[in-house]
Amino acid sequence: MNVVTLITSSNRHGFTKQIVDRLSMGIKDNGGTNEILFMDDYDIKYCTGCRGCEKGNGCVLDDDFKEIIEKIRDADYFIFTAPIFWNDLAGHSKMFLDRLNSIGHNLDLSMNDKLCCMIITHISRNINPFVIENTHRCLVSGTFKVNKILDIGNLMENHKFEEFELEDFEDIGYELEEYEIIPHKLDLESSML
Repeated sequence: MNVVTLITSSNRHGFTKQIVDRLSMGIKDNGGTNEILFMDDYDIKYCTGCRGCEKGNGCVLDDDFKEIIEKIRDADYFIFTAPIFWNDLAGHSKMFLDRLNSIGHNLDLSMNDKLCCMIITHISRNINPFVIENTHRCLVSGTFKVNKILDIGNLMENHKFEEFELEDFEDIGYELEEYEIIPHKLDLESSML
């Protein structure tokens, strides 16, 4: 299984990278590969709400979003990672998700229900469940099928992962394709609860 991971955190050596590195070990142990992309390495513009994508030709903006999407499309599996800032998804993470809707309007651009893991990291003990649900909805609008959600919080108190936690991430990486698809809780037509 060939995996592409998009790390939207600007911290290249933080908790998300530690998690992804251990997931990668499990993926490799199962005969796969994991190409790690850092969003900071790409020029991604924010969605302007022009609705040009609804004509079925994808996003009209000319930037590196299309390059990332092609890498994801060529992979067997996608891992999306995002940090939480001030109790909501970080702006740069949301910027990528906003653009995903543009591929949902054209079958030729579709991800064809590609399986996806969603990783959310934060310092809080708990976050508003809507953040998880809305991130899930955004991935589904990009025609992904989310089959694993990792909500990893309380990172302020835990300055480092214990080895058993890292081993759990490795196990998850090994089993990524085996998880059941998680139904989304939001109505994609109205985006309302």
